[in-house]
Parts: sequence; C-alpha cells; structure tokens
Amino acid sequence: MGRDHRLFRRAPISLKIRMKESGDDISIKFDTANLSEGGIFVKSSILWEPTQEFDLSFILPDHEHEIHVKGVVVRNEDKYFLISDHDEEESIPGMGIKFIDLSEDDRMAIREYIDSLTKA
Repeated sequence: MGRDHRLFRRAPISLKIRMKESGDDISIKFDTANLSEGGIFVKSSILWEPTQEFDLSFILPDHEHEIHVKGVVVRNEDKYFLISDHDEEESIPGMGIKFIDLSEDDRMAIREYIDSLTKA
C-alpha cells in the first residue's frame, strides 16, 4: 500500500451537507463519509467532474455555528472503500471536495472537533 500524502488528518463522520453549484439557487443535501481541515468526502451516486465548484454548508456535531465554504471537486469515485468495524470493506460512491476559502475560525472548529474524536 502506498504512503498517504494528505496534508490533514481525516475523521470518519456522517454529516448532512448542503451543496449548491456556484451561482445556482437550488441546493441538494448529501451525507458525508469523512472530514478534514482541507476538505470533505461526500457520498453520492451523482458525480460531478473535477474542477466543478460548489457552495457548501454544514454543522459539526455539538456546534451551533453553520460552516459556509466554497469547495471544488478534486476527485470522484464510483466506489469509495471504507473499513467497517468488522474489518470488511464497504464501498460507496462519492466525491472528494477540497475547501477553497475556509475561514480560520471554521478551520479551528474542524481541527478541534477531529482532535476531540481521538481523545475519546
């Protein structure tokens, strides 16, 4: 298996996220598979192409503040492999979305949330 070259640590998390194409008035709700300070993986059988930009909004568990951020699809996968609690691989389709303009306050909220998961 190759080395993981990600800049930020990821945490598995199921969130409801609203995505809307930049300049569009219609938003679509999706679930997520993981989150990092750099981006999020959105579960979806509808796959947009890399470079497609979205306005995203979501709320972290136990937080009241809604995070609003612009994101860009960096990869789409018709299958995304997860390891379950039973060491079995599960696959789900979806898209990796990189955050473009995440505020420093929202970045810190995400970092603190991910840190809290590892302390538990």
